[in-house]
Amino acid sequence: MSNFKITLARIEMISPNERGEDMGLTFRFERDQTSFTLPIFLNSREFDDTEMVKVARSKLHDVFEQLFTQCEDWQLSDAERRELARLNVRPEAPIP
Repeated sequence: MSNFKITLARIEMISPNERGEDMGLTFRFERDQTSFTLPIFLNSREFDDTEMVKVARSKLHDVFEQLFTQCEDWQLSDAERRELARLNVRPEAPIP
């Protein structure tokens, strides 16, 4: 499996939300046939322009760390995967 290519796709001012965040930085993730974007919102008055990307990257890390924690117990062992494959009852496709 190859690494994701992560790029900062967009920086834009937005209407302030309930937390006062008025800056959106959108990250794009690409790998093989998978691609998605994820916006990170910040308050532009809290950070200098030169630090905005660093802070957004840190918040992005926090998002993925939380996601990892939430789904950590979803990870199957190799033995569990083999057992599930063995239990597969889907009929095989007929050979044309």
